[in-house]
Amino acid sequence: MALAALPLTPAYSASKAAAFSLTQSLRALLAGRGVRVHAVLTGPVDTDMTRSLDIPKASPASVARAILDGVENGEEDIFPDPMSALLADGWRDGVAKALERQNAALAQAQLVTA
Repeated sequence: MALAALPLTPAYSASKAAAFSLTQSLRALLAGRGVRVHAVLTGPVDTDMTRSLDIPKASPASVARAILDGVENGEEDIFPDPMSALLADGWRDGVAKALERQNAALAQAQLVTA
């Protein structure tokens, strides 16, 4: 819900979008210091929060393994389960990710000259 709001849960969607925006900003601001900042964009995971939902869910263990693999592979945005993985290529090749990269380059240029 960080990339697109679910109208049924507007506050939850807004909090996820805000957290993702913060992640993008920190990624750009800390890159020059050698700090990598990863976003984890999961679909439904079998937790207490989703237990009552009758939808396909990934196991916490499989998501944890995929997150560690994503960090090891240097992925900025990690889509660690089958449902979120459907969005990965569209996100990585999309205009919003291109704009994030442009903004990050602008931030780096500003930090270097400051």
